[in-house]
Amino acid sequence: MDQVAAMRSFRKVLELGSFSAAARQLGLSKAAVSKQVSELEAYLGATLIHRTTRRLHPTDAGQAYFESAVGLLDELEAADAAVRHLQSEPAGTLRISVPSAFGQVCLSAMLSELGRRHPKLTVAVEATDRLVDLVEEGFDAAIRIRATLPDSTLIAKRIRQIPIHVVAAPSYLKAHGTPQKPEDLSRHNCFIYTLSSRPFEWSFKGARQVKVRGTLHANHGHLLLEPLRDGEGIAMLPEFLLSQDLEKGTIVPILSKFPADPLTLFVVYPPSRHSSPKIRALVDIVGEWFAPDQTWETAMERPARRRRAATREKERNLHGA
Repeated sequence: MDQVAAMRSFRKVLELGSFSAAARQLGLSKAAVSKQVSELEAYLGATLIHRTTRRLHPTDAGQAYFESAVGLLDELEAADAAVRHLQSEPAGTLRISVPSAFGQVCLSAMLSELGRRHPKLTVAVEATDRLVDLVEEGFDAAIRIRATLPDSTLIAKRIRQIPIHVVAAPSYLKAHGTPQKPEDLSRHNCFIYTLSSRPFEWSFKGARQVKVRGTLHANHGHLLLEPLRDGEGIAMLPEFLLSQDLEKGTIVPILSKFPADPLTLFVVYPPSRHSSPKIRALVDIVGEWFAPDQTWETAMERPARRRRAATREKERNLHGA
């Protein structure tokens, strides 16, 4: 016996006063409704409805059970509705892991926009460069920047490639010369990002690899920027860290004829989260914010443009008033 279905049939019979009316509303046959109520009575070991040829009415046990059943069924329907609502609108807590430098440089504005779009969503972000275990550590998703992802059961949404540049300040190149080919790097002071898979071996397209060494090692790309600007050495870094310096000319690309292997921006999440509105909201906004045709400057300038637009609109309204 499906007890919940039987309870629903019993409720409708009493509310509508007949098995025929209950059957019509439930989309069942009269025989099916009668059978469900009989099975419910057998399960409970009590008669719930007095049946006569002219009318039916609940027994004392039936009236008590009816009152309890109505409350339980209403609570069940409310719970179902709440879950359906959660499945259509992002809500609750979205816990995500993001790379430290990328999060600091690129994600603040995007997360602010995510909150504006989905006010019922709470976003909990952990910025770390370690590879977290999403399932074991209770994360809903992660933004990852990798050349390739290790084999796993996680679903991975590829967002875009991230170019990698070998760069130096003009003052460094003036003092030490400009490398003409990757092998020339062995004679230069190369800053080392220690969390790369092979920190002391820089890779270029065509499986070309060059051993490097230098006086500054760091596990965070940001720590290399100021020494770079000061003309202390050469570094290999992702484009999002360098975009503003490249635009200003404080740092310039070198070895452009020998491009480095790019990285890829992914959103990854467990298969169990695939239908979650929270995950869909995250994948959508990351895909929009960092689409291949968007520059890093565009992503970082969006909040400033929004503030300027809001200020202009406020000024127009005041002027109009």
